[in-house]
Amino acid sequence: MIPFRQKAAILLVLSLLLVSPDIGLALSESEVSESLLCFACPGEPLSIDRCGGGDQMPAAISRMLGEGKSKEEILQYFVGEFGEEILTIPPKRGFNLVAYIGPFAVLLLGVAVAFLLIRKWSSAGTHADRGADGTASPPPLGDADRRRVEEALSNFHEED
Repeated sequence: MIPFRQKAAILLVLSLLLVSPDIGLALSESEVSESLLCFACPGEPLSIDRCGGGDQMPAAISRMLGEGKSKEEILQYFVGEFGEEILTIPPKRGFNLVAYIGPFAVLLLGVAVAFLLIRKWSSAGTHADRGADGTASPPPLGDADRRRVEEALSNFHEED
């Protein structure tokens, strides 16, 4: 059985979590910076920006965080200023869907082509081309080839 003091402490912690669910969940500048690219250095995430050209962006993020804005609101502000190219992860709509769906579509197409090629290659040696013992039988000889073989055999027997 749990002592009264431990029950009271557990109850107090649970009530604090229910009253203020944002404890420990405050949005930081680095969490927002990870979702943005530096406007001065194309393709470089703001979180690792080394050029100093994007110094205004962290200041703006800090200001908006101080105003209590959410990550989505801050990102929308920067999209409004610089366009969707400022985001590290493109939104899942329009032409950007190619980046999300394209690799899987190409993979499925490759598997289908490989399956069809394997079936074609495996059916190339059908049972009609096989002899009674299961080995591949040679193609039939033409008349000219048959005469040459018979001549070679007769010459071979004459030499003995």
